[in-house]
Amino acid sequence: MTSKEQIVVWVSPEGAITIDALGFTGKSCEEATRFLEEGLGVVGRKQRGRDYYRKNRNQNNHQQEQKS
Repeated sequence: MTSKEQIVVWVSPEGAITIDALGFTGKSCEEATRFLEEGLGVVGRKQRGRDYYRKNRNQNNHQQEQKS
């Protein structure tokens, strides 16, 4: 099963901005949204979702190959 990676940006009526990196795992979500965070300025709060802690399937395969 292939996950589709996308970045979703919400802007509230008050001007608060929420950025959500969907389908990314580990630090790849932070790398994917870095340009938005830098462009927007100060980050008020950062919350990592469950995908951040989920291991990337390709990363697992690479680690298993190194052990062999």
